[in-house]
Amino acid sequence: MDTASDLLPVVYADESSNSGQNLLDPDQPVFTLAGVHLSDELAGSIVDEVRSQLPRTQGEPKYGSLARSSVGRKALKRAFGSLPEGSVRSFLMDKRFMVVTKLVDVLVEPLADADGLDLYEDQRGLALAELLRMAGPVLGDETAFHRMLKAFVDWVRQRVATEDFFSAIAAYRASIPEEHADFAGWIELLECCRGVADATAADLAAGEQSDVLDPAVPALYCLCTSFGEALERFRLVHDTSKVIDRNATLLRMVHLLPDLARPGHFNDPLPAVQIDFADSTAHPQLQIADWAAGAVRQWAAHLAVGGGDRFSEELADVVKPWVVGAVWPTGEVDRRASGPGGR
Repeated sequence: MDTASDLLPVVYADESSNSGQNLLDPDQPVFTLAGVHLSDELAGSIVDEVRSQLPRTQGEPKYGSLARSSVGRKALKRAFGSLPEGSVRSFLMDKRFMVVTKLVDVLVEPLADADGLDLYEDQRGLALAELLRMAGPVLGDETAFHRMLKAFVDWVRQRVATEDFFSAIAAYRASIPEEHADFAGWIELLECCRGVADATAADLAAGEQSDVLDPAVPALYCLCTSFGEALERFRLVHDTSKVIDRNATLLRMVHLLPDLARPGHFNDPLPAVQIDFADSTAHPQLQIADWAAGAVRQWAAHLAVGGGDRFSEELADVVKPWVVGAVWPTGEVDRRASGPGGR
């Protein structure tokens, strides 16, 4: 007998380029998550059509291997062309920019809140993150700025002490010339967050803020919210993911937490009423989600760091309509996620 959840629509999701909390991995500058809502029959026929164009000796057609050959790229473009409008949605993150938003999120927001200032109102926190991102490498020493960001990531990952992190902040502030004293004031604000940092370090050591820098959880919440606009409630099948599994309870209870971007409101409930995990070999939709996430990641990496090949540029018209939210510097892609860190 079918249960109520068996009768719900199903969304299949997969990630590309998730390096966990190591957001400054130079080889993986962008994180993407893609979800697909397709019938078994249509998804199966699309995957079978791609397989028919590949050598018989090729194993599971993952995006990475397909994108490296001309035959694979042609097969991907045909597959993408056969996807119904609205069947694919994606969320993406510029990892370096996410580090800056989380720097504001973790340190400055609690200090502001203690003084009665809502940093999420009118996207003030996001504006501060944008200021730090744009001006930081220019108005002070660029190397010192990036060392400060790395020290923050290492501190959250408990690889350096709080004292070392704040020494990196001080070193960067000292690199800012006197003519940019106004901007130096914003870095002094970070130095004023030492009390917040000490409390946060204790929480991190106790395991109370695990995965704080991992992009997977906020991305999945935003992606599910977008699918919920069309499907209302659905069942989610995610490619095997330890971080999502660890945070499944948090995702299911997110409606009990205040929405920091909307003072006085709680978060919307997660539209996915059930989260299951599966291997991509068992569901053609997960294979297509892998292709979609990989394509968005390749196009977005081309934007983030430049370079790339002609195929990266050709993907733009295909994948841009899939993007429903992003943690990304202003002006490069449409950001619909609210608040620093895409919360």
